[in-house]
Amino acid sequence: MKEHITISQLAQLMNVSVHQLRYFEEKGILYPSHTEENQYRMYGLHEIYQLSHILLLRKLNVPVGQIQECMTSYAADDYNQLLEHSLQKVQAEIANLKMHEQFIHKVLEEYNNRTQQGDEYQVKRLGPRHLKLWFALENGQEFTAGNLFEHRPAPPRLFENDLHYLSDAGQLKLCYETADVADYILEEGNYLYKHLSVIEEPEIDYEIKQMERYVAHHQYNCQSKIILVEKSYLSMFDNNKLQYEIQVKVE
Repeated sequence: MKEHITISQLAQLMNVSVHQLRYFEEKGILYPSHTEENQYRMYGLHEIYQLSHILLLRKLNVPVGQIQECMTSYAADDYNQLLEHSLQKVQAEIANLKMHEQFIHKVLEEYNNRTQQGDEYQVKRLGPRHLKLWFALENGQEFTAGNLFEHRPAPPRLFENDLHYLSDAGQLKLCYETADVADYILEEGNYLYKHLSVIEEPEIDYEIKQMERYVAHHQYNCQSKIILVEKSYLSMFDNNKLQYEIQVKVE
């Protein structure tokens, strides 16, 4: 049985590329046991374990330039700290992936509900919503890209969430949901709502007036003003239109 193996055999054994092994040698962290007369690099058990150590450190996101320092001067406490730091990064990545998963579920659920229910008036039960004010526009003031730029930075993950437009004291207030201290709270209850797909702003004004007529005709007891909720993430299903809901709390 041979005591040493070639670089290609080592690559196959450890499921890495020959190019990667040559790169590790170039960086001074993995040398062959010896080089034969035919210039074949040969590796023994010591190099196999050393490569295992290198690959483990790479899995922990240690830069190649730092690996030599780890292998030559790190004590047990240093490795413990390294693993703790790596664990924190992995946990943060998992949390981020979970947020992505929840967002995808949200978009699919909203789209399927919109498809099934169409554009008719419906009533649904909503829990309390805690809203943070982003900025306000005077009634009649145009909503522009300049408004968004002027009031930067935007709320985190802005267009993954619902933007609420509240009419209050002669202003249109743009709010987003928050887990922090709220500026406004929309109470839990039954909300009459309708989905809107619009191109121009006058279409929204028309639909709000239509809802006012619908509420009066059906004699709903309204517990709030009409709320406009922008669901920009649904616009991916129709690039030419913006997606909204109009809502009003009813009894």
